[in-house]
Order: sequence, then C-alpha cells, then structure tokens
Amino acid sequence: MGVKIVKADEAIGKKLAYDTTLVTKERAQVLYEKGTLITEDEVKRLKDSGVYYVYVNDEGEEEVYYEWEISEAVCKKAIDGRFLEYKVGKQGAVLVYSKVPGIVQVNREALKVLNSSGTALLISKASGTAVGSHELVAVIDSLPLYVEKEKFESTLKDLRLALTLQQFKYRRVGTVITGTEVYEGRKKDLYSDILSEKARKYGWEIVSREIVPDDEDKISKAVEKSLENADAVIITGGMSVDATDRTPAGIRKAGADVIAYGIPVKPTTMSLIAFKGEKIIFGISAGGIHYRDLNSIDIIFTKLMAGWRPTKEDIALLGDGGLLPNFEPSSKLHSE
Repeated sequence: MGVKIVKADEAIGKKLAYDTTLVTKERAQVLYEKGTLITEDEVKRLKDSGVYYVYVNDEGEEEVYYEWEISEAVCKKAIDGRFLEYKVGKQGAVLVYSKVPGIVQVNREALKVLNSSGTALLISKASGTAVGSHELVAVIDSLPLYVEKEKFESTLKDLRLALTLQQFKYRRVGTVITGTEVYEGRKKDLYSDILSEKARKYGWEIVSREIVPDDEDKISKAVEKSLENADAVIITGGMSVDATDRTPAGIRKAGADVIAYGIPVKPTTMSLIAFKGEKIIFGISAGGIHYRDLNSIDIIFTKLMAGWRPTKEDIALLGDGGLLPNFEPSSKLHSE
C-alpha cells in the first residue's frame, strides 16, 4: 500500500496516512492522527489550521515504509538494546529511554552517517551526560513521510550502533558532612537528603554517613574510615576560602592525591577531585544545597564513578560547556 496527496475536500471518506500538526502560541500538537477517517468536520479544522492538502492511503502496488516504521527501524539499528529502550510516538518520532543508570555515549561517526542519510535524525543528550533509569536519552525523527522499501533497506545497511550507555564501575559511596554549625546542632544537615537523592537516581549505595566539625584531623579520620567500605567518598562543605574552611586540608591529610581544587563548572565551582589509590574522594561546596538538581556531582562525580581518571588538561577543558543552565547570575552581581 502506498500514499498519495489529495486536496482536503477530496479526502472525505479516506483515511489519513500521517499525523497532521496544529501549532499555536501555546504549543505544537497533533491535530489528527494517522488512520483518522476524514469527514466534512475534519476538512474544516484542517483548513482552519492551514492544511489544504493531505496524504491519504492509496491502494497502489508500491511498497513503502511509513514515517513511524522508518524511525523504529532506524532506532533498532542505532541504539544499544542492552541499556536503552524505546517507545514509538506521534509524527514519526521514537523516544529513547535508559533502562539503567549510566553515562551517555555517542559514536560520532555513526551519528554522522545516520544524520546525513536524509532518512532520519538521531537527537540525543550529549556524550558524557549522566542519566538515571527510565530517563529520556534521545529522540529519533523520521524525515520523509514515507520512502520506497528497496531504497530504505539499502540505507539501513549502512547504519551502525550510534548510542549506548556506559554503566557505573563503582557503586558504594561514603558521605562526610562537614560544618561545626551542623555538628553542634546549630544548623540542620541539608546535604544528606540531597546525596540520597543522587544515589537513588544513579543506582549507588550509600554505605556510611558521618557529620564532623571544621577540623582537618576529624575530617581526615572520617575520610579514611569511609574509604574502608566505600569505593568513593563525597565530602560536603568547607570548600571555600573562609578561615574556618578546613575540608581540603583534611582531605590532603588523609593521604589523598589532589588532582584539582576548583573546577571550571558553575555552579559548585569550588569542588575537589582526589584519589587515594583507586578510591575516589570528591569534595563539593555548600552551593550544591541550593543547586541540588544539577551540580558538579552530576557533571563530574558521575564520570569518576564510571571509571574516568582525568588529567589536568581534561579538567581545564570542562570550561567548554561548564556553565550549567541552572546557574543564577544574580548570585554574583552587585545589588543596584
């Protein structure tokens, strides 16, 4: 079965071969889905939305793939089914979701071939982006409404795996909350719940939690204790240049090799990356409390948990794209 173009008035009694779109100031939506039987009422609404010609099913002999078949067939070739799943949506779109937490990995050469084919487009989150389970990772859109079967199957032969996830290598995380005001009960611990949220999202297990004052000896001992059972430890607070901020000194006293103190990511720029043997030590500023949804834990620590061991050059280049969309510039501006 094929398709043909007819005037909307001549489509009465026929079925639409595609999803028609209605765009308003409020949103873009599907006006009529494929398979809709056209009546006079539908013709009026089609014309009101600017659609005077439509594609309808044709009982011809030409074998074709329709837009929803195109995008699904491309999806099956382009995504790693071990870690990703998909749903066929409207208007020839396929939505790709993560089955498991991990780091998005895009094969740029395979992506270039696919997106240059003129058949479909793969539009994904950037390589290196951390995602949780059942999170939208990509959309695959069909370009033509339909394509001849022989031509399309020839195109499919050239497509390769373009999208996968790198799973986390490490899972066990210890947490050390610093701050004399928290230790003495003057201020509520606001970080533990945030760290628990991150762990749930990314499939990690928090194996220890300790609150310590701004004392480098106590911070050092807490870090060493956490690393006895954890693959990594996150230390919160005390990362600025205030006289009471002792977290970096405590981390160094624990025998860690500090790779970076201050990273070109904003918010939570005053983060620290260190290693003690194979163990990861990550310090994050108190800014992660306000910027809880997206901060250096999501951008940096997730990569470390996947096995990334950055060089100083790697860290310097994080400035390209390091300004995160949730950063509030008003926090750095003088009041007028």
